[in-house]
Amino acid sequence: MELFTVLTADVISSRQQEELIAAKKAKLREITDANLVTPFTFYRGDEIQTVLSGALSSPALLRKLRYYCLPLQLRIGIGIGRITSGFGASNPWEMNGPAFHRARQALDELKQDRHWRTRLVSGDPGLDQIINTMFTLYDVIQSRWTLPQWEGIMHYEAAGTYQEAAQRLGVAFQNVEKRCRAARWWALRETEMAFPVILTQYADLNLILGDN
Repeated sequence: MELFTVLTADVISSRQQEELIAAKKAKLREITDANLVTPFTFYRGDEIQTVLSGALSSPALLRKLRYYCLPLQLRIGIGIGRITSGFGASNPWEMNGPAFHRARQALDELKQDRHWRTRLVSGDPGLDQIINTMFTLYDVIQSRWTLPQWEGIMHYEAAGTYQEAAQRLGVAFQNVEKRCRAARWWALRETEMAFPVILTQYADLNLILGDN
């Protein structure tokens, strides 16, 4: 049986930001990832969803989603499991299965605790505890980023050097370095690199691919 990841996000305080949400709908289609099965799609006005093949390989995709949505703030529920119907549809909202149910459960849990911004439900409680503890710390650091820090990190990651990122931003390269250092980028990058290792070593696929 094949494994999938479903990301379901909602916009916090969406009723006060309807025009901004409308402006982001086309922007989200610019997000690319080798494992995307469907593009990021808005539904019900303030919810975003996509499907990925396999288990989520890195929080980097979540970081990219948050960046593209700024200044909107998101809760992101992640479900890992099977897709049992509608697979092949261009719209993720036409599909169904345990991966979708778990993503919805994760999002519902986020709404119960205002401190959380990212939550995983995989069917493996041990794995969920490890990953969600990591997400809590990851989100605390990321929530403090200023817009210039976001821009410095995203451009530095895309360019590969402070000099090239600085040229794209029109600032001195020392400025980009300071932004990345102040944002604790090194710590988050290390966390992102450890993510696939944790999933590989600690996930119980028999639980994840179960019927629940």
